[in-house]
Amino acid sequence: MEEKGRFIKEIFRNQQNGYTVAVFELEESKVHQEITVVGYIGEIDKNARYSLQGDYVENPRYGIQFKMESYKKLMADNKEGMIKYFSGVQFKGIGPVFAERLVNSLGLDAIEKIKNNTDILDEVPSMTTRRKKAILEGLKQEADEAVIFLTSHHISLKNVFKLKHKYGNDLLEIMKTDPYRVIREVEGIGFATVDKFALDVGFEKDDINRLTAYSESLLMSLCMKNGDTYLELNEFIKHLNKNIGQYVTDVYKIVERLVMYRLAYVEEDRIYHISQYDAEVYIAKYLALFPEQHLKDVDAITAGNAISTVQDNLSITYDQDQLQAIMSFYENDLMIVTGGPGTGKTTIVKAMIKTSELLYPDYNINLVAPTGRAAKRLTELTDCEAKTIHSLLLWDKETGRFAKDENDPLSVDILIVDEFSMVDQYLFYNLLKACASLKKLVIIGDVDQLPSVAMGSVLKDLIESELFEVIELDKIYRQKEGSDIIYLAKDIKNEEVIEIPTDNEIRFFECEKTDIKDITLQIVEHALNKYETLEEGFMNVQVLAPKHKGVNGIENLNVALQKKFNPYSKNKRQLQVGYKTFRLGDKVLQLKNQPDDDVYNGDIGIITEIIFASEDYNNQNRIIADFDGRIVEYTYDTFSNLAHAYCMSVHKSQGSEYPIIILPMSLEYSIMLQKRLIYTAVTRAYKSLIFVGQKEAFFKGIAGKEMSLRKTTLKQRLIAEVDFYEQR
Repeated sequence: MEEKGRFIKEIFRNQQNGYTVAVFELEESKVHQEITVVGYIGEIDKNARYSLQGDYVENPRYGIQFKMESYKKLMADNKEGMIKYFSGVQFKGIGPVFAERLVNSLGLDAIEKIKNNTDILDEVPSMTTRRKKAILEGLKQEADEAVIFLTSHHISLKNVFKLKHKYGNDLLEIMKTDPYRVIREVEGIGFATVDKFALDVGFEKDDINRLTAYSESLLMSLCMKNGDTYLELNEFIKHLNKNIGQYVTDVYKIVERLVMYRLAYVEEDRIYHISQYDAEVYIAKYLALFPEQHLKDVDAITAGNAISTVQDNLSITYDQDQLQAIMSFYENDLMIVTGGPGTGKTTIVKAMIKTSELLYPDYNINLVAPTGRAAKRLTELTDCEAKTIHSLLLWDKETGRFAKDENDPLSVDILIVDEFSMVDQYLFYNLLKACASLKKLVIIGDVDQLPSVAMGSVLKDLIESELFEVIELDKIYRQKEGSDIIYLAKDIKNEEVIEIPTDNEIRFFECEKTDIKDITLQIVEHALNKYETLEEGFMNVQVLAPKHKGVNGIENLNVALQKKFNPYSKNKRQLQVGYKTFRLGDKVLQLKNQPDDDVYNGDIGIITEIIFASEDYNNQNRIIADFDGRIVEYTYDTFSNLAHAYCMSVHKSQGSEYPIIILPMSLEYSIMLQKRLIYTAVTRAYKSLIFVGQKEAFFKGIAGKEMSLRKTTLKQRLIAEVDFYEQR
């Protein structure tokens, strides 16, 4: 239904997405004189009349409200209203006296007359250049015109406000002339969104800007698919011919445009997305010249004395290999420490930190890791605060950029990065850009684990360049609980597994793939019984699988585990989000970084509260989750950041350890059965490792051919840069 009225007051407004609760005075309403209106709306003009489309709803807590689906601003239909309009805040320097003169001269349809012919303003008495400019600028700022136009052509209000934040008064002109530029200029708005809009407003499928934008998107998605930082140019040309060949006679011209607009870079027979090319070049130059400033020299005797003091303080004695690694820290500006679980990586890191506090008391030391759980674990093991890389660099979700960069760098002298195998090339690039004053860099990681989800193979490239000091830890120090798991991981790495050891720490319940799910449920139930509460059990028992789809895939296992351990109850709240049902008490996984809430990709939490829209003042469903004391609220815009975590992917588990890991093994996982993936899964357990399924799948995986190596040129670029500077 339609209601017409004027704005009276604002009760609530979400500045990020425009969701508003406001009171309106209605005209000729048969229901109410004043009503609370809820919905998405642009900047409200207090002098304007509005037509509101929607329906009345009854909120149990707040009473009758008008739930607005759409709206439009109505022009004033009387002289007084028009004078108020033209003397409003958007018309700078135009007061009521001149506004009345303008309305007297042009009439009640003044707005339409001005839009049709701006020169008509010259007919208004006492018109000046300044006043004319103010009137035209004010009309240009008409916010609702952009909102109505864009939302009527498939752009969500959330994205409209994001676009307005970026382009301001130029938004409509940009969207009507070259909407595809938005893809590269506004974070979070992709080709599909813009293309749907553009085609709807009349852009042709063979529009050159459309084809260019599509090709950039295609290049990025093809690289992301395998984690490559470039494609063979001929391969990319084949994809272009297949996908847009019907619209353009020569796809090489599209490649030329990608290069011309710095969307891609062609080097020899390779084509890079510009973000990856810039990242690779920057990393190579930075590390080739690193560091520009050195820490003060520390001789062997002074370092040895500091190490002795730390040994006394920590009641520990380092062996010869560990002492060599710690001394190497003082001998090298950049060093890499790599090794499997139980080889003492964290012990050495802690020694580096404690000796640095003695020898470099005036220097800033920062510890970072790529995920929240990895950072938390590093903090616990070293007794020093560790942050996620996103938190250190101050990620801004509104702009999609880091606040800390080369223009506003960090004050950090010594940087230690843990779980580096998870760090992709673009993230490392952003980290280095913010470290202009860095004097010592220590990289910690297990090169045999899975590489980063995003593009690049940075740890492997740095090691294989042979340009930096690499400490390879092989000796296993953990001799107590979990040591059998460590030795199994070592045997997997060295391809020396003859039989799976079965003892108190490692078990293999052999069964057919059709029985894997049921037996997994039984094992999880038995494992949870070891803990006092179900919640405690959930946080210590983790099922991992390599694949999302399939009978024994992550999605199916999550449904079964939820049904078994957190079943439906009429007394327990639940909320349907797409095909997922989130229920009070569910174990959930964070899928994206949300630095503002201090939760990150891979964090695990428990749903503690569900609020239905009918109970919420803003008419929004809400899910509240507890991530180890960090309470995070999710609404429609962020529901997609949550998934169930009873079972999760091996990739998502990186950076975390669990007392009990349960690992289904099925031949249906096919190409996902790889040595590196199984090795990573095994190393997540530190007390108990339980396999369920087909031993044939396990042995096929650890003996199988690894997925093809990622295509990168960081190693070659590093070597070339170092050679270049050495020859100068």
